[in-house]
Amino acid sequence: MTFVFILFISYVFLANSLLNDIKTNSFYSHITKLAQTKLPLEKFFILDSIGIILGIRKIVSDIAWIQLLQYYGGHPPEDKHCNKHNHIECITKIQPGKYLDFIKYVRRVTILDPLHSFAYFYGVGALAWNLERPDEALEYLKEGLKNLEFQKDNPESDYWQLVKYQQAIYYKLGGKYKEMLNELKEIIQKGKAPNMVKAILANLYKKYGFYKEAILIWEELLDSGDPEYVERAQIQIKELKTLLSKTEKYKKEFK
Repeated sequence: MTFVFILFISYVFLANSLLNDIKTNSFYSHITKLAQTKLPLEKFFILDSIGIILGIRKIVSDIAWIQLLQYYGGHPPEDKHCNKHNHIECITKIQPGKYLDFIKYVRRVTILDPLHSFAYFYGVGALAWNLERPDEALEYLKEGLKNLEFQKDNPESDYWQLVKYQQAIYYKLGGKYKEMLNELKEIIQKGKAPNMVKAILANLYKKYGFYKEAILIWEELLDSGDPEYVERAQIQIKELKTLLSKTEKYKKEFK
């Protein structure tokens, strides 16, 4: 009932806005702008259209961000075997071929708010490493670089952070994994990386046998109190300490 009321109020404001726009001959510019935007998810078309036409894109973008996190934080729609009992295991693993609409969800956020840097970092990280779709990541990254190009003169800007993501992906595609790890480490040290990107680096450290480095990142995520990562951090720290102990024991035996 509340949603219906909000929708009704939105339509009232929309109608008033359109009437004023028609009077001032700016209605057609709104429609042209909307058509050029090519909104990626049809089910949110009305909400996004209201945001664009009424000039409240930032507010609607924040809603779109929450809906992205809900989509990506839930079970993969394509995976019938990922249920609530093994959800932690499912979302910890790499998910190629899953969350096929992820690119649409994240692009929707930055179409509405082209300066949403965190969405670029989050989207590029997920696409390149968790979802194993580096080509999509690079395409989306280009959109971010274009929208943030005005920051180019500032070496500490989000624009150059995106360039680092780009370089890390190129290293990944070229099989230069040490360089890729170093690039991701630099990104995290800047303090702007989403927790998801930190978890990606921790998982990569684990994959390549850098257990101490992986433990440090998971301990940081545990201390952050982020509910999405606390349980995962506890599991990973325990597992990594076991692996580290075995490795050190093996080294002692073969000295």
